[in-house]
Amino acid sequence: MNTFLDQQKKEKQAGRCSSHQSSRKCIREGKRLCLFKLSKDFFSPQYLSWLNDKEVQRYTRRRNKTSSEQDLLDFLRYAEETKDLHMAIILKDSEKHIGNISLNAIDEENRSAECSIMIGDKSEWGKGYAGEAIDLATAVCFDDLGLHRIWAESPNPSFNAIMPKLGWTQEGEKREAIHIEEGFFDFACWSLLETEWREKQGAE
Repeated sequence: MNTFLDQQKKEKQAGRCSSHQSSRKCIREGKRLCLFKLSKDFFSPQYLSWLNDKEVQRYTRRRNKTSSEQDLLDFLRYAEETKDLHMAIILKDSEKHIGNISLNAIDEENRSAECSIMIGDKSEWGKGYAGEAIDLATAVCFDDLGLHRIWAESPNPSFNAIMPKLGWTQEGEKREAIHIEEGFFDFACWSLLETEWREKQGAE
C-alpha cells in the first residue's frame, strides 16, 4: 500500500517535487540557512524518523510519543487553523532539510510569540545551525510580524547554552518541571525584546 510519504519520495526522485522549487519563497535567508514555510512538501520518511528518535526528542514534550504519517497530516491541518508559523530549516548549499523552527502562541494583542526549534538531522548537530535559525526566526518575529517580545523555555542544556550568546535574557526557571528517565529537570525561561534585538543589530 502506497502512503503519501512513498508518493512524495517517488515524485522527488522523478524531479517533479522539490521543497526548494524556484516558486517557493524563502521567508528568511541567512549566511548558511533559509527558512521556508512548512508544508507537506517537506514531509519525508527522514522527517518522520526525527519525530520518533528518542535522542532528538529527549527534551521535548513528545519524547514518549510515537508519530505516524497521519500525525504529520493532522499537525499540518492544525497549524493552518492557528496563527502559529512553522518553518523548515534548509541548508542553502545542499538544499537539505535539517529541522524546523516555529513561532507559536502568537499573541497579537500583547505582541509576543514563543520560539521552539528542532534540529532533527543529528549529523548536523554542533555546527551552529540552531543559533543561526533562531536569529532568523527572531527577525521574522520583529520585522515581519511586528511583534514586541519573543520567548522560549527549555530543559535542554545545549539550547540554554546558546541563548545568552544570542542576546536573550534568562527570566527564571520552572523548577523540576519535566521528568526525563533519570530524574527531574528545570526549564530555563528566556526572552528577547524588539528594542534589545534592534540595539544588537545596530552594534553588529
